[in-house]
Amino acid sequence: MDILLLLFLLVILALPTILMSRRQRAKMAEIQKLQDALQPGDRVVTTAGLHAIVVSVSEDLVDLEIAPGVVTSWEKMSVVRVVAPAAGSAPAVDQVDNTSTNPFGQGAWNPDLGQNHPENFGDVDGDDRPSGAPETR
Repeated sequence: MDILLLLFLLVILALPTILMSRRQRAKMAEIQKLQDALQPGDRVVTTAGLHAIVVSVSEDLVDLEIAPGVVTSWEKMSVVRVVAPAAGSAPAVDQVDNTSTNPFGQGAWNPDLGQNHPENFGDVDGDDRPSGAPETR
């Protein structure tokens, strides 16, 4: 009777482990298939959370463009997700020109934008703070 109880406990403890390992193997196979299908122009995410565009793919390496003109080489296995298909994909963020929409005037401090907004750094008074910014010294 004790042997039967011991076997029953072992089955109860081993079953979740077996199921999790099967699920993990399936997920790894899916990621491997994704990595093998990478093509230039694909938007991808790496294990580090870096969003980039694939420039070229070799057997073990993938060259990723992380900014316009900035290409870095990564291990192919660091790519974990394709964000958008290469063909016909629109840019994720459109560039917006807000220079004429500042009601405070070009280069004027706009408190609605916040202290780190680029428009608030138009005029600099010889020090590293925007004009109109409070003194922090």
